[in-house]
Amino acid sequence: MNNLKLAVRNLTRNRRRSLTTILAMVIGMVALLLFGGFISSIYFGLQTGIVRSQGHLHIYQQGYLEYGSSRPSDYYIDQYKTVIDTIKQDDLLKENIKVITPTVSLAGIAGNYAADSSKTFFGAGVIPSDKNKMKLWDQYGLKVVSPPMVLTDTSVGEGVLGLGLAKMLNLCKSLQVPNCTDRPVDSVDGEVDEQILALQALAEDESEQSKGNATKNGVQIDLLASTGSGAPNVVSVSIIKAEQMGNKILDDNLVILHLKQAQNLVFDNEGRVSSIIIQLKDSEKMEAIQQHLRQLLNNNIDLQQQFEVKNFTEFNSEFSQIVNMFIVIFIFIALMISLVVLFTTINTLTMSVMERIPEIGSLRAMGLRRSAIRWQFLLEGFVIGITGATIGIIIAIILTFVFNNSGFGWSPPGSVESQDLKILLFANPLLLIGTWLLMIIVATVSSILPARHAAKMNIVNAIRNT
Repeated sequence: MNNLKLAVRNLTRNRRRSLTTILAMVIGMVALLLFGGFISSIYFGLQTGIVRSQGHLHIYQQGYLEYGSSRPSDYYIDQYKTVIDTIKQDDLLKENIKVITPTVSLAGIAGNYAADSSKTFFGAGVIPSDKNKMKLWDQYGLKVVSPPMVLTDTSVGEGVLGLGLAKMLNLCKSLQVPNCTDRPVDSVDGEVDEQILALQALAEDESEQSKGNATKNGVQIDLLASTGSGAPNVVSVSIIKAEQMGNKILDDNLVILHLKQAQNLVFDNEGRVSSIIIQLKDSEKMEAIQQHLRQLLNNNIDLQQQFEVKNFTEFNSEFSQIVNMFIVIFIFIALMISLVVLFTTINTLTMSVMERIPEIGSLRAMGLRRSAIRWQFLLEGFVIGITGATIGIIIAIILTFVFNNSGFGWSPPGSVESQDLKILLFANPLLLIGTWLLMIIVATVSSILPARHAAKMNIVNAIRNT
């Protein structure tokens, strides 16, 4: 304790130099903590957006991810209700699952043949009420409001598509979409495309068969896809809304329709789906639930299929790429700040050693060991580190509170929903503890060279240096 008090008194000999060193450390601490809190905000914001739209876990038939994109109708989950019932009956899973819902993935041609327009699309068949429940997930308290789907469980014949796809199909005016302009089409005299006529005839036939499911809302388009046998199939869908989907690829290609409508188009069988989505209550349990789910499904001989279970980091590679990019940036900034603190502290303690050479010689002449001299300067570096790190945390907390209440907003990547831009300083306790310890360690390590130089001084020469 006496050595610690002595270290504090030695640092106050030249207050200006000591304060400059501590100030450099405080600025570095604040910069690191605020940027680390921003990374936490991005991490939890991206995760919340993905979990709300796609869930934590996806269940596929074995081989779907490798080969299903070419022939999705060959890699389906048969009797999906039996699979869901099996999952719901498991004690561990039913306690941790928030939402479990089937989905159908499909691709084909969307046609608005009244406007002589068509385009390739990919779509998703969903249960609207389940998707609305998923939008309420907010484990990290970000309080992002996600508007519910305009589709309902009873609107089997209705659908929603991306804003870009609406432009290409000339639906902007029909749907009265603001800030949306239909694709300009020049009238050309000549023969009508025979393929378009064939598609129109096929669409009309299918429309007659599906009038029971059609609604009077929206604008009708026709979706063409191939069934498992390879035969073309068409259903008519009443598009009731065009909306932004988060990125241009989805905007230009995505169609969302009711699960039953998608099943009729791809499988012609309401017992088959492409995958089953699971949303958990707690993301921290995702890997354990994933492993348990694999064992449960693949050891159940009654299901007569082999399944693969993927978590959201596996079917969303962009998530890990974005997070890893910011982590690398954080490490680089931490390295640069550590170097600044290192050389600043070395300079401060070296100047202190040079000013106290006679004192060091006198102490050594009175019998003080080299290790005691070395220990004294190491303590001074430690005091600088703990003072600067602690003050830095306090200032960072104050600035975080001010920033989080300033009302700044942003839209995370892949989301069209604006949310408050927050610095989540306390979301990751390791950020605070790790940065605090880093600054203390850097300051202490930087005192090793000056301490070693002081301890090795010749006693006679040090006393003569007056």
